[in-house]
Amino acid sequence: MKIEFLKLKKDEYSETFEIFKAYMKPVIDEAFGWDEEYQKNYFESRLKLEWFSWILVDGDKVGLVCNRLKQNSIHIHFLVIFTEVQRRGLASSVTRRLHDEANKQQLNLTFSCFKNNEPALQLYKGLGFVISSEDEYFYDFINS
Repeated sequence: MKIEFLKLKKDEYSETFEIFKAYMKPVIDEAFGWDEEYQKNYFESRLKLEWFSWILVDGDKVGLVCNRLKQNSIHIHFLVIFTEVQRRGLASSVTRRLHDEANKQQLNLTFSCFKNNEPALQLYKGLGFVISSEDEYFYDFINS
């Protein structure tokens, strides 16, 4: 299995919010309620096109990741593996690959996760990430 990242083209950016919405609306709605206008504005004002990549396995799109280089880390803003290919270890493989990339640059890998997103929490804890801080809705993770 060969995992690759392919940067989004400008004309593909509009798809990203719909993917985010499809996968995150149930989690956000349960946490504090989904406000379509707020979520769309927040998404588009905070997440830049150049941070997004398609996740490809053997040339097929299997997911989407939004990550960026910060001063001391590579930060994952959003990671989704499409439903039809979930439960195959792809999220673990992608996370490990980003972790390896961060290590090569002597950086940490960081991300936030909704406290009510049990599948993601199990994944990250299972990969050895630790909670570095939290608030009412989120845990912030860092590699251990």
